[in-house]
Amino acid sequence: MTDPFDRDLARLARNGLPHALDDLERRVAIAVAGPAEGGRPMRGMVVAGVVALGLGVAGGGVVAERIAARERPPVVIAALEMGLAPSTLLLGR
Repeated sequence: MTDPFDRDLARLARNGLPHALDDLERRVAIAVAGPAEGGRPMRGMVVAGVVALGLGVAGGGVVAERIAARERPPVVIAALEMGLAPSTLLLGR
């Protein structure tokens, strides 16, 4: 009895490659080396990149502001440093 892995590898070796792979290298080389048709797809990619960059900057600013807000001291501590009476703090003024 042979190992199932070895049996499957032997079966794959006997079958050979599909004909669809015959000119795969040539098709990929043409697609990579070929010029962009009309330039319109390239403009779309540039616009998508700029929009993504803008959303990233805006989202990063929101996150940074939230982090900075967490690091700020609470208002109560600032009010105590100003010498306000405790009753004023309870009223929220």
